[in-house]
Amino acid sequence: MTQKKQEDILEPQVGQAETLTPQKKREVKKVIQLIIDAGRSSIKYQAFTDSETVTPVMKVESLVCSVSSTPFGESGAFSMSRSKGEDGKEVVEHWVVGKSARLQGKEYIAMTDGENHKITYFPILCLGALASLPNLYELSTGTSPKRRSLHINLSTLSLAEPMELKKAIEQCKWITVDGVKYRLSFQRSGFLGFPEGYGASLWAKSQLTTEDKYFSVFDIGFGTATDSDYDNLGNLPKRIAATLNGGGGVSALIEDFSLTVSQADSSKRIRPSKLREILETATISDDGKVSALAPDGKDIGKQLEAAIHLWMKDSPLAYAISDLGIKGRRNKIALCGGGFAIPPVQQIVKQRLLKAGIPENHLLIPDNPGTVALSEMKKLYVGENNDAQQAA
Repeated sequence: MTQKKQEDILEPQVGQAETLTPQKKREVKKVIQLIIDAGRSSIKYQAFTDSETVTPVMKVESLVCSVSSTPFGESGAFSMSRSKGEDGKEVVEHWVVGKSARLQGKEYIAMTDGENHKITYFPILCLGALASLPNLYELSTGTSPKRRSLHINLSTLSLAEPMELKKAIEQCKWITVDGVKYRLSFQRSGFLGFPEGYGASLWAKSQLTTEDKYFSVFDIGFGTATDSDYDNLGNLPKRIAATLNGGGGVSALIEDFSLTVSQADSSKRIRPSKLREILETATISDDGKVSALAPDGKDIGKQLEAAIHLWMKDSPLAYAISDLGIKGRRNKIALCGGGFAIPPVQQIVKQRLLKAGIPENHLLIPDNPGTVALSEMKKLYVGENNDAQQAA
């Protein structure tokens, strides 16, 4: 048998390269971490895929409106499906969430209208938050410009049962925003339910020492003033007790504010929505003078100050302040929530707590009390806490 020469063996096969079919390059799947706090007053949320794409906390009003078709170019507008009709076809719903709900010429629903509305409408609030993301398209994956996919790890901050929220949102199969249809894929392993206001406990922990074994978070929201106790014994704070003082939130302050304004001038009537805006822009000077400007430019700061004192005395907020006056002498307290984002409220409530005998260094106030409960949550996914967990 004739032996093949080495050069014959190594000789390249002509035309072999031409037969290779180039493989289509696959797009890397992005997994969005969506953290949402769907409250009665507003929906606060944050979305990111990694440490480079962390967005600031976004906020929209907790208003929803069912419409006959989805308007283009409006924030929070989308179509979706979560069920099938008797004919087996998908039932398509059209919604507008946030301030734009007021512009539809139809009756809209506010989460403040019912005690359980924020749970009943959770899927709508959550998808409205997604639809409001300015970078939604960039967070999606797919080869078609009109048909995309969203892979979502969802975390909630809520008093509701997490699995109830999970079951409700998983029924939603797709969402259409500005003509682009996004298939929804909620990652089962990524769904987490946290106590309401948990991010504030993460911030508080960063302010404590190892000697602080326990601490509290006092969160004044729209409807509730919540006092939560945490331990500081491990890498992450753990909630061990919570007292909900329903009716002790900012909504009760608005009622008292409306009362004090009308008592000062029986002809003056300011809508509750306007009173909220006045509260959000109210100030307090170094010498304790409260200033709040009415729509006509008149300063009604004295009426606001009287309303805050009435609110602290004649609402369930009084129970929370009384309890904190005792435990705050021993443990530190983080003050957060939309109530503490109002400077006169923050200062006057703080003074009341100090008069109860709480040392001033036991009262911890973040720079962003209104959003800290959500903004600090990113530490669980990017940042020092996440690194510590991975190392452990």
